[in-house]
Amino acid sequence: MALVDSNYCFRFVDIGSLGKNCDSTIFEDTQLWKVLKDKKIDIPPPTKISGTDAILPYAFVGDEAFGLTINLLRPYGGKYLSPMKRIFNYRLFRARRYVECAYGILSNKWRIFHRPMNVSVEFATDIVKACCILHTFVRQR
Repeated sequence: MALVDSNYCFRFVDIGSLGKNCDSTIFEDTQLWKVLKDKKIDIPPPTKISGTDAILPYAFVGDEAFGLTINLLRPYGGKYLSPMKRIFNYRLFRARRYVECAYGILSNKWRIFHRPMNVSVEFATDIVKACCILHTFVRQR
């Protein structure tokens, strides 16, 4: 699970959680969720959107597994959505693509992800963390 910015840099990663756990359960066990929930993270205040009078909070983008909060958006569920909800979901999906693209860039840059790692789980976790850090370092240069 990762938090990625618009430059495909990893800002938060949670590595080593078991695949059988759902994303929302994994997220609720992270330090990021704890500081978000306790409002101890430095999120900019709500800002006026240019061209409108709307003042909106900064938000993170999640998928259907996440709960909706003031700073965490998720798509509308269901099959039969209004056109406005479908447009919202489409735009949210476009924002979520940054995470998918960041993973793609990471795996193509560090080709160790193109084959199984024959190492212990702890060492594999360290490898993934190191690659995420190096990926962000290289992207910022």
